[in-house]
Amino acid sequence: MMAKNLHKLGAWAYKNPWRVIAGWTAILILLGVLAFHFARPTSSAISIPGTEAQKAIDRVGEIFPGSGGGTGRIVFEAKNGKTIADLKPQITTLTDKVAKVDGISQVASPFVDASFVSKSGTIAYAQVLMDKGVGSITNSTIDGVTSAVDSVRSKDLQVEMGGALISNVPKDIIGAGEVGGVVVALVVLVITLGSLIAAGMPILTALIGVAVSAAGLFSLSQVITISSTTPVLAMMLGLAVGIDYALFIINKYRFYAQSGMAFKDASARSIGTAGNAVVFAALTVVIALAALSVVNIPFMTTMGLVGAASIAIAALVAISLIPAILGVVGKYVFSKKQRLSVAKAQSQGPQKITDVQPSSIWYRWGKVIAKHPIVALVAATLVIGVIALPAHNLTLGLPTDQYAAKNSTERAAYDLLSKGFGDGFNGPLTVVVEGLPAVSDADRNAIRQPALAEYNNEVTAATAQQQALFTQEMATATTPAQQLALQQQIAAVQVAGAAQKTAALAMIDQKVAEYAKYVQLKKVADNIAKLGNVAQVLPAKVTDDGTKGIIQVTPKSAPSDVATTNLIKTLRDKSTQKSVTGGDAVSLAVTGSTALQEDINAKLAAALPIYLAVVVGLSFILLIVAFRSILVPLKATIGFLLSVVAMFGALVAVFQWGWFGIAAAPGPIVSFIPIIGIGILFGLAMDYEFFLVSGMHEAYAHTKNATGAVIHGFGMGSKVVTAAGVIMVSVFTGFVFNHDSTIQALGFALALGILVDAFLVRMTIVPAVMTLMGKNAWWLPNWIDRRLPHISIEGEDE
Repeated sequence: MMAKNLHKLGAWAYKNPWRVIAGWTAILILLGVLAFHFARPTSSAISIPGTEAQKAIDRVGEIFPGSGGGTGRIVFEAKNGKTIADLKPQITTLTDKVAKVDGISQVASPFVDASFVSKSGTIAYAQVLMDKGVGSITNSTIDGVTSAVDSVRSKDLQVEMGGALISNVPKDIIGAGEVGGVVVALVVLVITLGSLIAAGMPILTALIGVAVSAAGLFSLSQVITISSTTPVLAMMLGLAVGIDYALFIINKYRFYAQSGMAFKDASARSIGTAGNAVVFAALTVVIALAALSVVNIPFMTTMGLVGAASIAIAALVAISLIPAILGVVGKYVFSKKQRLSVAKAQSQGPQKITDVQPSSIWYRWGKVIAKHPIVALVAATLVIGVIALPAHNLTLGLPTDQYAAKNSTERAAYDLLSKGFGDGFNGPLTVVVEGLPAVSDADRNAIRQPALAEYNNEVTAATAQQQALFTQEMATATTPAQQLALQQQIAAVQVAGAAQKTAALAMIDQKVAEYAKYVQLKKVADNIAKLGNVAQVLPAKVTDDGTKGIIQVTPKSAPSDVATTNLIKTLRDKSTQKSVTGGDAVSLAVTGSTALQEDINAKLAAALPIYLAVVVGLSFILLIVAFRSILVPLKATIGFLLSVVAMFGALVAVFQWGWFGIAAAPGPIVSFIPIIGIGILFGLAMDYEFFLVSGMHEAYAHTKNATGAVIHGFGMGSKVVTAAGVIMVSVFTGFVFNHDSTIQALGFALALGILVDAFLVRMTIVPAVMTLMGKNAWWLPNWIDRRLPHISIEGEDE
């Protein structure tokens, strides 16, 4: 049914091209206008609902409203024998300038708190508080701070910035690398199709699909939060699959026209067959990406759904706009030489020909593999195994200053702070304390009594000294006038003393009110300070009644150190909490960058099996329905897993270990890249499975010769799969040159994954395994066969 409807769509679009073109133009303009009016900047903030660290962050916002602004640091190092104190004028000038920047709420200079200066006196920092939270700080605010910092840098004063003062939002969605990838794709298309017009069509339709996806995404930015990576991911996928889907359809159209069909009939048939396969292929990718919702992490859900939407739009554009453009360009989709052969074939009417050329390199390669399947299987598996070797060392993390590029200001700031204040200073833990006893009179008296005693001692000493002075002066006062003047002076001093006493007592009461609320929080802080691997503990904030507060814990170890992870586990341990709080009534919640990272890893680890079960399960069923086989879907899934481990191995070697110098700042792989990479790679791998194995399935259905069907099907589909693989690798490789390290790593992972999957798994292992399985490859129990709908991947070839 779907194939017939697509057949009708292809005929109608070819006959009414300008209606289709006008329709897509109207959609693009409408979404463009909406995007222009409703677009908001993307965000680099990461929220992980349900994790303990995120719950603690949310609780801080509830207990202390308005405390969610971003925090950054400006770090100073005095050079050439100078100290921070020597450079006070320059530093003060800078902090004053920064305080005036729009979007900055407060700047704490290193000269207002001695703890802001290292023991050596050569390193210091200023704390900068922003109005908006991390991920929402405007470029104008960051640019203003950067300009102020640049103005005071000198040979004697090194100044660096870190934290929220660094924007992680990519400045450009597309750059020279991405354009280069598209150019390579165009060259491959020209070689494959032999016509510049035919080669330009997939690029054009892919760009239209990307434009529609991007406009639609930003038109919704008022109701959804868009992470900085999401638009780039949508463009990456839209370009790659948009070009591939168009290539499959155009290639099939050209085949039908060259077999003697009229152009209109060729258009209808290509959409009914190749277009049907495109819909199946797109469905697998949509399933894989939409299933990211099961991870229950908002930004990943958005990325998955946006990616799925971009794939769906690419497929819709391909099956509707391609036949319309074919209706406009007509015979010029062929080269001049090809047009002559097409005209001759059409004059003779439709002929039953095959798109398999026994003399082609693809057909010959299929015969070689069919003749030596075990050698091909072992060789390809060994190569994949070597690439995958580093995968077991995969370490996950979040983008932090610690792993920024070595020549970046944030990395320099991180290194200076570690040098001046210790390894753990860059990754403090925030402990949210609730359930503390309310401030009592005993707490107030515990602070008031020592303060009063100290004040009384000072007053007693001052009074005795003044009395001795007056006694001495009275002894020298010989006249009544002198004595009267001295008595008046004594009276004035007594009045002033009474006023000073009143003011002093009021100040003491004020300090008592301020400090008393910290009494219970400080007790907990003092107990935490006794734990191992704790460098410093600071009661940072407390509510007026003293029942809730925040303690900042600075570990001795670096944020990425396993000792810091162990400290987090210790602080979250119920027995530890009971010992540091003195009972069960007080609760502790731990957050901070390291705690957030640990929670993300745990959540992703728990979600991954569910995600794989959903994706692989649904796609497995789809493959069973399509190929009427149990072993073919099983083989496809195992092949995909080989591609995944190879992708992870290469990712670790290049972006974690720093091989080949591609990564500007080698470090842990961003936590969400593996699961997103798995989803995208699975969908695209199944695309190649569909387009390659469908030919084998069709040939077997007609001949019942298993080995011959493998060779024939491979020869029929391998050329276009090779071209599609090269195009995808080229497009994804273009994103390796992006300025954002996350996008670089994702582009590289997908490029390598597709390279392995297309050329080692699908083009080598698949025909080898299919040959070894023989007729068993198409085995399906009768009881399953009777219950499954009958659907042809490439429609009904009339």
